[in-house]
Amino acid sequence: MFATATRSLLFVVPALFAALALAAPFKGVPPSAAAGGQIAVRDGGSRFTYYDAGENACGSTDSNTAYIIALSPAQFNNGAHCYKKVTVEYDGQQVEATVTDECPGCQGTQADLSRPLFARLAPTDEGVIYGNWWFN
Repeated sequence: MFATATRSLLFVVPALFAALALAAPFKGVPPSAAAGGQIAVRDGGSRFTYYDAGENACGSTDSNTAYIIALSPAQFNNGAHCYKKVTVEYDGQQVEATVTDECPGCQGTQADLSRPLFARLAPTDEGVIYGNWWFN
């Protein structure tokens, strides 16, 4: 009997933890996403670095003052999001940017920000910051 109860617990406890994890609230959802908008939010887990924008993967050239975001290959999706607007959030600041480039070295929700966009959010000396971004 004890062995049967122990085996049952081995299955019930992990299932309970999985159910609780799925039921946990999702922080950082902007009002538009909470109201049924497109949910593409990253809860502080997006790693942002910066680069000097120029010729881009969307087939145009970015100015050196533009707020540009380069997405990972999976997020860029062969240019499916070219010229779409996103909101980048860091340390309570939200800035709108345009997707025009791909970041080949990025994975998942990591992104490269143009130098002026990064500088608007944090000193470039920081080099790497973690924040959120979502499609508008």
